Amino acid sequence: MAAPDRKTFEAAASWYVQFQSQPPTAAERQAWQQWLNGDPSHQAAWNQMEQLQRSLGALPQDFTRRALSTTQQRRQVLKWMLVMGGTGYLGWNVQQHTSLGNVWADYRTSVGERRRIELADGTRIDLNTSTAMDVIFDGRQRLIRLREGEVLIHTGKLGGQTPFYVETRQGRVQALGTRFTVRQLPDSTRVGVLEDRVTVSPGDQPNYARLLGAGESADFDRQHVGLNHTYSGSQAAWVDGQLIVLDARLGDVIEDLARYRPGVLQCDLACARLRVSGTFRLDSTDAVLANLQATLPIQVKYFTRYWVSVKRIA
Repeated sequence: MAAPDRKTFEAAASWYVQFQSQPPTAAERQAWQQWLNGDPSHQAAWNQMEQLQRSLGALPQDFTRRALSTTQQRRQVLKWMLVMGGTGYLGWNVQQHTSLGNVWADYRTSVGERRRIELADGTRIDLNTSTAMDVIFDGRQRLIRLREGEVLIHTGKLGGQTPFYVETRQGRVQALGTRFTVRQLPDSTRVGVLEDRVTVSPGDQPNYARLLGAGESADFDRQHVGLNHTYSGSQAAWVDGQLIVLDARLGDVIEDLARYRPGVLQCDLACARLRVSGTFRLDSTDAVLANLQATLPIQVKYFTRYWVSVKRIA
């Protein structure tokens, strides 16, 4: 098969960026297929694009949606793809350039993986999909540095009076003998308390601390802590490999499912507004999509194995 030149790879990347912005129409899909069949080098270039798609799970959550929000940013993504495509080490370079924390962290999980660890003080930590963290225990503090992803922490009793902290890009959470979750979002941190209490301190306002009790959650950035919301155990059901929703937007459900599979999973605005309830297995996202298609007026299309779009049907 002929090796693709830069122009051919640029064409493949352009198709990719175009379809990332919105699910392809029938005409666009046909045009893409004609281009793909037009020359053996086109297929070779697209194979490289699929290799990039398999590595997309290493990107920070919501990267694709945010990066494609403007024409200028789309050009940046295209430029990034061309650079990555020319390295010959696609998967490694995607990880290395976009999520170094996942490579060098003390503990990490890949896309769709969950893991439980127990620390020397008896603390139990569950790591959700695409999570990376460091553990720093010394005589002054017990510190978890969350680089990416989400954790559920049940603090141990063997640490005595040594304070227990979780540090994110936005600030710190101090545990007060508790069980709680911390999730690193693109521009904020989300904390949910299942037992006892925590205090939340924004990084640029360390003296402004918010106390959260059991059944409460809040998001915070480096300046502010947002409003308190209710928090239930069902929101941490990922620990048991479940996604539990009650009258949720389908768009939110699809976004959650996308965290647990490599590549791209997206839905159009028309079906995003549909409401859905149920308990879904996070290790069987294809089965979940099939079930949703059977019960809702939607169609699930597999553009490639790593590229799935959901559309509403009449």
